[in-house]
Amino acid sequence: MDITVLTSGKKDLFDRYLREYLEAEGTSSGIFEAFAYSLKAGGKRIRPVLTMLACECLGGKAEDTLPAGLAIEMIHTFSLIHDDLPALDNDDLRRGRPTCHAMFGEATAILAGDALIFQALSVIASAGYPAQTKLDILGFMAEVCGVKGLVQGEYRDVTAEGKEISMDEVRDIYRRKTARLFELCMFTGARVAGGAQEQIDPLVGFGTYLGLAFQAIDDILDVTSSREVLGKTTGKDLAQDKATIVKALGLQESRRWARDMTEKAVSLLPAADGARSKDLKRLALGMLERVA
Repeated sequence: MDITVLTSGKKDLFDRYLREYLEAEGTSSGIFEAFAYSLKAGGKRIRPVLTMLACECLGGKAEDTLPAGLAIEMIHTFSLIHDDLPALDNDDLRRGRPTCHAMFGEATAILAGDALIFQALSVIASAGYPAQTKLDILGFMAEVCGVKGLVQGEYRDVTAEGKEISMDEVRDIYRRKTARLFELCMFTGARVAGGAQEQIDPLVGFGTYLGLAFQAIDDILDVTSSREVLGKTTGKDLAQDKATIVKALGLQESRRWARDMTEKAVSLLPAADGARSKDLKRLALGMLERVA
């Protein structure tokens, strides 16, 4: 399963929406230029696509999730800009082109990342969702991205460099810095669809396990793939002695763990309507094939 084929239609839908948004918001500000440069950098748009698929899984329309998907992509992009900075991973390549700080300077990159956080909040606040839906999404976003989630995960990742680390600690880093944002995608898509809590919870669980598998796969590919294939620097985890599953378990066991997490994710998908959830299953299995 080539996940680019599976996601291409929804990716194109999102990219059109993003272009229209940037054209409407565009200014001559240097911060906006850096902000837009990173948002337009491409990638598979896995997070907006997951948000669409979660919504469709509960009978909603993919188009309805576009503002929410944009906000989530903004949060993700902020994390990439800051992650690439010299103080953290010090990377000069992202998605096949120079990183934000390599193009615009470190100070501008920091501010562009900061701006994306607040712009994400603005996008949700101004979306045409019911007031309670907005509050629920904003509350969940704050939880998964702050000291209980993304930012804490990045902190633990950085402070674990060069240290002996257990698989439990690796899993905790993966959960916070990657899986929680996948949970946000699933929660948001399901909430936009009007799902009940008993429908939302399994989908959030799917996001947890898929995010764990995704980060494991990413760290395996850092060892086994190339700069040309991934569009970013490879081998840096080993060079920086980062806390990864490969360091904790080795390649063979890392692949097995990623498969186990993928199977757990798939097991949580709604069984009552397999047709609606089939693309989520195909996406999860397609990700795993990259390291099979």
